[in-house]
Amino acid sequence: MHSPKQNHIQPNMFQYIDMEDLVPRHHILRRVKDVIDFSAVHDQVKPLYSEKTGRPSTNAELVVRLVVLEYLFNHSERELFETLPMHAGYLWFCGLDFESSLPDRTTLVKTRALWRRHGIFDDIMMHVVNQCIASGLVRPDVHAGVDGTQVHANASIHSLEEIELAPVQTIEAYLEVKKQRDEASLRPSGNPNSDDDDQNPRPPKSKENNKSDQLQENASHEDFHGKTFSNQTHRSTTDPDARLYKKSKGQEAYPRYLVHNLADVESGVILKTNASIASGTAEREISQQQLAAVRFQHPQIHIQTLSGDKAYGTPAYLAYLISLGIIPLVSLQDHELEEIPTWQRKTHKPEQQRKRQEKVDKVETKNQAKHIQIDGKYQAIQNQRVQCEHGFAEAKTVHGLDRAKSRGLDCMQEQALCTAIVQNLKKLSRFKGKRPRTGVSACAETTKWDERHHRNIFISFVFKRIKEQFRFLFASLMDQNCSFSPVF
Repeated sequence: MHSPKQNHIQPNMFQYIDMEDLVPRHHILRRVKDVIDFSAVHDQVKPLYSEKTGRPSTNAELVVRLVVLEYLFNHSERELFETLPMHAGYLWFCGLDFESSLPDRTTLVKTRALWRRHGIFDDIMMHVVNQCIASGLVRPDVHAGVDGTQVHANASIHSLEEIELAPVQTIEAYLEVKKQRDEASLRPSGNPNSDDDDQNPRPPKSKENNKSDQLQENASHEDFHGKTFSNQTHRSTTDPDARLYKKSKGQEAYPRYLVHNLADVESGVILKTNASIASGTAEREISQQQLAAVRFQHPQIHIQTLSGDKAYGTPAYLAYLISLGIIPLVSLQDHELEEIPTWQRKTHKPEQQRKRQEKVDKVETKNQAKHIQIDGKYQAIQNQRVQCEHGFAEAKTVHGLDRAKSRGLDCMQEQALCTAIVQNLKKLSRFKGKRPRTGVSACAETTKWDERHHRNIFISFVFKRIKEQFRFLFASLMDQNCSFSPVF
């Protein structure tokens, strides 16, 4: 039977809604909410607020959950607050319902600016990493990987303007200019060229001419053909912290930042992340700071190896890793060992002796790193360094790290930290969602593994004995100087 036509749907006057039933069982929000507790942020932000004066602040845990939602689903702040009132999952994740009062968007903006100045996001990042370590996702002996990526700044290439440097002049020239200004100020008119201005007054511009000139200026851009731009001569007026940067020769130079990650290559957990001004040496400098920070903030783990690309293959950086007891797994251009330099004559000059020792140390450090590459013992670990690049790809395509959301290095640091927090929470939720095998299935799997292990040992023993017998037979034939000839 055909249903009747309905022009509108009449909702029930009284509705009972259970927010717990609206969220699917295997939804990412439910898994993230189960793996971590953000209540520790109350103690971290407590020194920032007064206990007796002022209005009550917004719930700190609610602010953290809103930030996680923003970066987990790549929302802008305006889009998040437009979606939040009608999204049951978002409200449930924040501990709210459809009748709860929501904070204003400007409150979240001001709160984030306050937390950014006092390093609260760094404390949240450290708390998440500690949870990954405590759960067993990150093992005590860490094989780390380091890498950096470039992020487009929130600035246009047309915002570059030439830096105006203050003119350098002598004291005599400065006194002469000051004297001329004083003489001009003593004149009755106050302007030495006032007579000329009165004789030739400028025609007033109409509003239509001003408007047309402004539209023409806004529509046209400066022609950059034949001009040279560099970070020493030009700065962006919208984001002065951004720098012109490119990684390859065929790439265009654009205002960018650099984001650096120190990650566990086995689990993919980001141990430390930092944003920096783009430069050629920033990757190695920030990496040294990250290694020192991880040793101080997470003493329960020990970094055994560090994998990196060719940008980290300088002798100074390799020597720094060796001094920390870390095995450098850095891709080098060639694996040919270099000869240690020697000199025919000794020197008694301290400065010359120091330079000679530096050359020897550089060659020895490179050879030590090349020996590790030639040996191939850590090749499997070095191949896992691709986890760092996968993390950057996920951050750019899913969580909006391909472009800076705000302007300034401090805002870029906040974006890098929040993106890393969200990525670690996703890995932690997937890790805790994998239940270990128990009962009969676990015992059967253990028995199968023991059988395979003993069988492999027996096969290797048999092949070893056969190899020794062939080696003994070949050696005895060589001792007898036997010659073989065909028999007819």
